[in-house]
Amino acid sequence: MNTLMQVTLFSDDFISLSEFYRDIFDLNENEDLRSDVFRGYMAGECMVGFSALAAYEMLGLEPRKVGEGDQTALTFSIGSKEELDLAVAEAMSKGASLIKEPFTTYYHWYLAVLRDPDGNGFRIACTSP
Repeated sequence: MNTLMQVTLFSDDFISLSEFYRDIFDLNENEDLRSDVFRGYMAGECMVGFSALAAYEMLGLEPRKVGEGDQTALTFSIGSKEELDLAVAEAMSKGASLIKEPFTTYYHWYLAVLRDPDGNGFRIACTSP
């Protein structure tokens, strides 16, 4: 079976952005991969990577264009509604903005939608509220 091993966010201040997610979701850094252009944190079996903008050129990728809308949204799983509410409050205290208050989806998840300090959309979900 093929599995997702990593997702990466690119940021002008990738260290601060990585610490934002590390602190809210208690992620462990894979320090073997730490460099002047990258930080990687494990979220279960998948690594969440944070790259400096210089990595666009290193990888041959095009930088995203401002105003083109959301292209990705990371979703982090939380164990309970109470923990989700606490994570939302912590994220907002660290510079996140709330897009959609926590609500119960049609597929019965308790979910909040936010933007991190760089403006990336992300979701926090409790799949068994």
